[in-house]
Amino acid sequence: MIEYREARSLVLTAARALRAESVALAEALGRTLAREVEAREDIPPFTKATMDGYAVRSADTRPSGAPAGGAVELEVLEDLPAGRRSRKPVGPGQAVRIMTGAPLPAGADAVVMVEDSEKRDGRVLLRREVRPGDNIGRAGEDLKKGEAALARGTVVGPAEVGMLAAAGCAKVAVTRRPKLAVIATGDEIAEPGERKRAGQIRNANGPALTAMAAEAGTDAVYLGIARDRNSSLRSKLARSKGADILVLSGGVSVGDYDLVKDELEAFGVEPVFWQVRIKPGKPVFFGVRGRQLVFGLPGNPTSAMVTFLLFVRPAVDRMLGRVSPGPRAGRAVLGTGIALKPGRTQFLRGVLAGGGSCLKVAPYADQKSGVLRSMVHGRVLIVVPADVSRIDAGREVDILYMDGR
Repeated sequence: MIEYREARSLVLTAARALRAESVALAEALGRTLAREVEAREDIPPFTKATMDGYAVRSADTRPSGAPAGGAVELEVLEDLPAGRRSRKPVGPGQAVRIMTGAPLPAGADAVVMVEDSEKRDGRVLLRREVRPGDNIGRAGEDLKKGEAALARGTVVGPAEVGMLAAAGCAKVAVTRRPKLAVIATGDEIAEPGERKRAGQIRNANGPALTAMAAEAGTDAVYLGIARDRNSSLRSKLARSKGADILVLSGGVSVGDYDLVKDELEAFGVEPVFWQVRIKPGKPVFFGVRGRQLVFGLPGNPTSAMVTFLLFVRPAVDRMLGRVSPGPRAGRAVLGTGIALKPGRTQFLRGVLAGGGSCLKVAPYADQKSGVLRSMVHGRVLIVVPADVSRIDAGREVDILYMDGR
């Protein structure tokens, strides 16, 4: 049995970033950038109005000798809609009526908002003084041409899609999604919708782990239940040969019907570790078969989901080339004291609550490994080091977020 940090390090060492592929911008959401993206032009490409109003020389909004806040009247040269450039430079005593997004005419250095104006026959009365730069966006103020827009390893969200579009990227290089196969094991489970025999329970692990894999960014496929017979497990393993990652749940403990470890070795999987000094999830298995990573997770639903988060998720992130592999970490103030038996790093399902200026967390009331409600209502894991037996309320603790990115 090895420590948690050592086990996680062994997983990350075995995981390798996958090759890049080019996808259309419309297909980039949720993908991971394989290369740094640079702006192909200034963003914005020209100095523009950020308000509807009048493009002016700011000095003209307060002529010499006029009292502060006094109105001035200027000649209006033209109306300028967005998408068109003015051919008339703004001279002394002149203005151009301009729409939001239109390029600022030559000679102008500010925009007076339309709310502060009164349109007259061929002229405009301006009731507010402006300074140079007011109500305009300067060329390249967001990004200069050649400047890094997004870093390699960035997960593309809606804002990143917008930035890629602004940077002129119709296609983008992303890391190939890992192919991940999930196998549930055991005679004691039945699929949802199937007839259930006496003594059987519903198979929660298969669907839950497949969903976690998809949320993590993989092309996930569920291969079904391998029964407690060598031939059944071998048949499922044969179907997993094309996967980058194989995840099995159940059958990795020490019972008479726990066949997984022996069959994995017969399948050509080289064991890296079995059993980690954690709770829940001690009997977790990790091995490699060529470039395929193989995880044997416990059968209890919360143990399976927690160990997926702790070990499979970092492997997926490393394969995708993401900067910080694994679940997002943070800190929170403990709302309820904790007393535990030391000896293993413990990951308690925790419930978050806002509280003034700090984030608070409390352990979910029932921490049993079969209680799925603790995963539904507990949005984080409270990390308790192996040598700690007590943490008082009011102390800060490390947390890991269970939600997707």
